[in-house]
Amino acid sequence: MRNSIPATGYNRPMTQFIYTCAPESEIEARDELKALETGIEAVRRLAPGVFLARCEPSWKELAARLVHRPPVWTRHVNPVSLRLPLRGDAGDLAALEAALPSVLMDLDTGLSFSIQTRLLGESRWAYSRFDVNERLAAVAAGWGAALDVRAPDQALSVVCIPGEAFLGISLAAHNLSSWAGGEIRYRKEPERISRAEFKLLEALETFRVDFPKSGRALDLGASPGGWTRLLLEHGLEVTAVDPAELDPRLSGHPGLRHIRARFEDARLSGPFDVVLNDMRLDARDSARLMADAVSLAAPGALSVMTLKLPENRKALTAEAALRILARDWNVLAARQLFHNRNEVTVVLRR
Repeated sequence: MRNSIPATGYNRPMTQFIYTCAPESEIEARDELKALETGIEAVRRLAPGVFLARCEPSWKELAARLVHRPPVWTRHVNPVSLRLPLRGDAGDLAALEAALPSVLMDLDTGLSFSIQTRLLGESRWAYSRFDVNERLAAVAAGWGAALDVRAPDQALSVVCIPGEAFLGISLAAHNLSSWAGGEIRYRKEPERISRAEFKLLEALETFRVDFPKSGRALDLGASPGGWTRLLLEHGLEVTAVDPAELDPRLSGHPGLRHIRARFEDARLSGPFDVVLNDMRLDARDSARLMADAVSLAAPGALSVMTLKLPENRKALTAEAALRILARDWNVLAARQLFHNRNEVTVVLRR
């Protein structure tokens, strides 16, 4: 049934969509979506951090507003054009396949696509998301569009919960993330030093920025050295500042200088082409520290930092920190990423 949520006071059904966020930031995500003034309301919590919602504008109008005003707490959005009952057995695959042509009416065959399936809920599924992807991709490919699972132009989103499936097609650029539900995954490479590396990799991919191929980098709060390792891997000379030790695997690297001190006590000389900050400080204190660090940054220097947030009043704390940063830096983006833990990642330019 397409657009099955009835309108209230309107001549047409309201647009349905699904949005995701960190489970601990559900209130913040809800509030920022409501601030778009589109009549958005959450209708149903499908899983922790996953909501079915509706709004007055069309999907394209909503997506345009989100692209123009990127959210901080919302990770992923996708439209819902079809809702389908599920029985919970292998017959669901045939039911999804049979219903798919009505959804594919929205497929642009001149653009590549991928199938992005999420199976939510604690119940055991009789099939995997890969089974769904393979079954539906074969049908969609018959319409003439090219399958591209790595960098698709558009995504067919399939969200399944016990008893029901939600399907919709959209441009990947309108989903806020090219990964299903915004859940970006990286392989656990043997050389990885810490989970924090995933945060930096996700920031570079999400915000479409990259380190320069050469130059000097400053890593504040570097221990145990995950971000430092990635900087060295990119060919940068790194000054790592942290009172704690770095991982022994970094010892003796010719491009590394480790200053075992707090930033306030370190004697640093710039300019640095990259400034990173993953320090365990209150977000506002960390932002004030970055005001001091700006004098060490070269013109146009890239900075990536995390804002550590309290359990309560996260949005107010983040907003205050961003205002402090904006006095000395150009704030390019801020988002609570999939690999963040009660923090927000910020990208800055000198």
